[in-house]
Amino acid sequence: MFRLGPRTEISAVFLLAPALLPAAAFTTKLQKQTILAWDRYIAHFEHSDLESEPLQPGGEEPVLTDLNPDGRGIDGEVPGGYIHHWRGVVRLSATRLDRIVAVLEDYADWREIYSPDVKLASAIPTAVEGGRGYDLRLVSEQIDGLLHFAFDAHFHVRFRRLGDWTLIDSRSYDIRESNSGHAPFTDLLPEGNDHGIAWRIHTYWRLREIDGAAYAECQVITLSRKPLFGTTGHIKGRARESLRATMVHTRNRAMALEQR
Repeated sequence: MFRLGPRTEISAVFLLAPALLPAAAFTTKLQKQTILAWDRYIAHFEHSDLESEPLQPGGEEPVLTDLNPDGRGIDGEVPGGYIHHWRGVVRLSATRLDRIVAVLEDYADWREIYSPDVKLASAIPTAVEGGRGYDLRLVSEQIDGLLHFAFDAHFHVRFRRLGDWTLIDSRSYDIRESNSGHAPFTDLLPEGNDHGIAWRIHTYWRLREIDGAAYAECQVITLSRKPLFGTTGHIKGRARESLRATMVHTRNRAMALEQR
């Protein structure tokens, strides 16, 4: 049936989520205890990891790490779910920090920057404390052989400064999957009563100038149903490629802006 494709760069910032499951053959329902486990994981992350020291990337190729290889929550197994958590870092020696921010905020061009998966990106400015915010809508479609996968996702996005860091966080508040896998669509499944591919997607960018170079870090945390038996390795490979592609597209556009 349907799944998020191997290069869902919807998030560029948000980047959104990596392909999480091979084709799901049946629908499932998001449970309250699954959401509670997710909320605890996110709360722990946002109160601890966001102020950690930067890593040491080797250069302009992203370095990627699976930070939750077992898909567990803070208290152990996630009831009825699986938490995916990936981090990518890159160092751009010839690119200013503001160029990266410009790419991540250029929603009007996301369809071009993150082609072919992003079919529509629109953002409405919103008031946020200590920065600037957006209500972001992303429509994506992925073709994988004979299969099609499509989502209509909405996010609260915030740009802010914290010391030397520029922080950009994106939190999903409504993700609906197309039953046919095609965009645009009128066949959206009820939220949380679908194939369980991507119930929640949060993305966190940290940007900073270090020794004359721009340091960019992106963490993507996603909640899905548990992987089907024997598919975990396949799913992780797709998740890794999704984040890598997102960072590469962001890097390439930022470098191109620098050269203009």
